[in-house]
Amino acid sequence: MNKWTNCALAIALATSSTLASAQTATSPSFDFISGGYLSADYEDESVNGLTASFSQSFGNDWFVTADYMTASEDYEEALMDDIIYRAKAEISRLYGNVGYKFYNEGNTTAYISGGLAWVEAVIKTDTFGDFGADETGWNLKVGVRNRFTDSLEVDASIRHYDVGNMDSQEISVAGRYFINSNVSVGLGYSIVSSEENHTFLTASYHW
Repeated sequence: MNKWTNCALAIALATSSTLASAQTATSPSFDFISGGYLSADYEDESVNGLTASFSQSFGNDWFVTADYMTASEDYEEALMDDIIYRAKAEISRLYGNVGYKFYNEGNTTAYISGGLAWVEAVIKTDTFGDFGADETGWNLKVGVRNRFTDSLEVDASIRHYDVGNMDSQEISVAGRYFINSNVSVGLGYSIVSSEENHTFLTASYHW
């Protein structure tokens, strides 16, 4: 755990040091709902989908989050006797966490969160019906969020998840540009392994 925790903190602190002159006293946002477009690469296969997130703070240093993503791809193949085999593969992932801000000073917040992880994979076919499976496990996330200016916020994090026979780390960097105090647009990138990565574009409403 120390290895990947230190990795996430190092990423965020390195970013903070390069933009320290642009810092303000604005606190990072932990109260929002967002949705957006997801592009995921699995080995040599690219699929598209959607992503959605919710975050709500409570008390002085606590917050809850829910992060959901789903991606799908359609396949078509000609079988014998001129039969066309059509299938749609879908994969969905959900994290539901409770978090704690263990460092929260000015425009920088370091946090840790943990909770539920759920993954579902389904294949839908015209010929053989639908089949799939889902697994439930846990995840733990550590990150740093910095509001460099009133308009720019950056989050760097690393998440460990253990679901079924899947045990991996997800390293993410995401930035938000605030159009005003309530609306932002974002761009992010996550590396799950050498065979899986995600790129996502989001729009968020903050309160």
